[in-house]
Amino acid sequence: MTEALHSDTVLVDRLTAWLNEQTEVSGGDAVEVICELIAESGRPLLNETWEVCADVEQDRYGISTAVTEVGGYQVRVGQDPDAAGADVVVSIDTPDGDDFGLAISVNGRRILDPMTCTWRSSVPEDLQITPPAPPRRR
Repeated sequence: MTEALHSDTVLVDRLTAWLNEQTEVSGGDAVEVICELIAESGRPLLNETWEVCADVEQDRYGISTAVTEVGGYQVRVGQDPDAAGADVVVSIDTPDGDDFGLAISVNGRRILDPMTCTWRSSVPEDLQITPPAPPRRR
């Protein structure tokens, strides 16, 4: 992960100085300066924003499931009588069947990190887990 080039304090100080030196600031000028500051910060930006749609569905027994769609991802949250012992079941379907773009947290604790900088839909060879070789017979 790359570190930010400027701390938040430096960015806020630069924005404050710019705002104080201008006599009349338009919204467009302010947005342009803020975008430049963010770009110079070294922080990653979204290159594409996706529409988020949410709905609640019920099965034939009246059990509700929340369904959220973001881009090609679909997240379903609800109860599943077949998931013995689970109070809540979260199911995520991805457009390509891989989980490279997912970051999942429970109570603020990350349980799955996204695999950034991957350009293909298969696990890179250096990260693949290969099964151990069978024992040799003597």
